[in-house]
Amino acid sequence: MNCYTERYSVLSHDVDSNNNARPSVISRLMQETANHHMRDRKPTYYDLFFSGKSFIATRIAFELLEQLHPYDVVDVHTWTCENKGATFLRCHMIEKEGRTVARSYTEWAIADLNSGRLCRTNEFDFSNYEQDEPNKLLVPVRFRFPKEARFDIVDSKVVKYCDCDMNMHMNNTFYQDMIWNAFPDVEKRKLTSFSLRFMAEAHLGDEIKIERAVLDEPVEDGAGAEYSCYFRTTVGDRINTEALVSGARAERQKLF
Repeated sequence: MNCYTERYSVLSHDVDSNNNARPSVISRLMQETANHHMRDRKPTYYDLFFSGKSFIATRIAFELLEQLHPYDVVDVHTWTCENKGATFLRCHMIEKEGRTVARSYTEWAIADLNSGRLCRTNEFDFSNYEQDEPNKLLVPVRFRFPKEARFDIVDSKVVKYCDCDMNMHMNNTFYQDMIWNAFPDVEKRKLTSFSLRFMAEAHLGDEIKIERAVLDEPVEDGAGAEYSCYFRTTVGDRINTEALVSGARAERQKLF
């Protein structure tokens, strides 16, 4: 595997009441490694941003094969894939003691911050980045809500200053925890997979409404899903995100 790698330790404040790493932590470990990759191989995220360009997440999907707990030491691998048109592909894998515990497939766009247009992949030179084949996940990266899916509003959130990144919209790694909080009986669950499509930004001060449809049967994700839900978030009359989220029964982990 031709990849870039960083090592991290899971913090005691990264976990939920069952001592499992929160969904946002999994996403941040992966994206932090991607940022390090850009920093070391160039162009960096900041090179792009201060030239008026910015990466925008369009799809983030990952399977969590094994839960992470406080003080776990993990190696996080990332690599780019062959890009298509205006879509930039990047994958990740997290290893713990030589075992694969998580893997992802993500899609990104680069937006021109002045004109709003999406840039094509051939406008940039990423030839110095490690590149390999994309991960093939069992959880669907692309999905459609069935017509019979019944959505109910289950929660809402106003975007505050500390939710925002340099683009002044809610950072994409904040969505996982926000949505997971609305999973049924979440305090008794552990996450197994998360497939998220970003459709419109949520800016500072916007109110996000969270809608949920519970599936009768879990969606196979290769990580032991026992429960699955569709989620849709809206900002005003715009669909903000669509998600397919799965989990399984959890017990509090005794660490020592």
